[in-house]
Amino acid sequence: MQIKCTKCQKVIEIAAGKLPKDKEKAMVKCPACQQVLVFNIPASLRQVVENSEKTIVDFGNKKNLRPRLVQLSNSTEYLLKTGKNIIGRDAGISIPGDRYISHKHCMIEVMEQFGEIQCIITDDGSISEKGEPSTNGTFYNDQRLTRYDKLFLNNEDKIRIGHTDFIFKTE
Repeated sequence: MQIKCTKCQKVIEIAAGKLPKDKEKAMVKCPACQQVLVFNIPASLRQVVENSEKTIVDFGNKKNLRPRLVQLSNSTEYLLKTGKNIIGRDAGISIPGDRYISHKHCMIEVMEQFGEIQCIITDDGSISEKGEPSTNGTFYNDQRLTRYDKLFLNNEDKIRIGHTDFIFKTE
């Protein structure tokens, strides 16, 4: 199966064996620009799976799978939970002391996808009252996220929120 990246237009080949058989949609990260692409799986490549059990992700028992942000200036660690993590001065993950961080600045979603833990960062305005991205921006490896970016995080990625620098860690 082939899909085209909506951001960089790269054609991505996906082996049918890598697609989930019990889902209608799937996600893949563009290897060129890191854009998260959500696409429909053709019915011919799907099958109904009966009595399937949902896997529950428990980071506490998996020492090597503890996604977190580590603040560079003081080594403070902010653990990320499964689901949506809102980051800001007045949010689920509260970062004090930087007036350039919005009250609800950005979001990191932690989920299990294709048998692996996936973390996606976005600053698309979906968490603000006005529907606008943060004023001072969110930076991923020194590139500012646009309102259309949803990027997979990898161990040791650099993230800047306001004037505060972080390293994303999973190990």
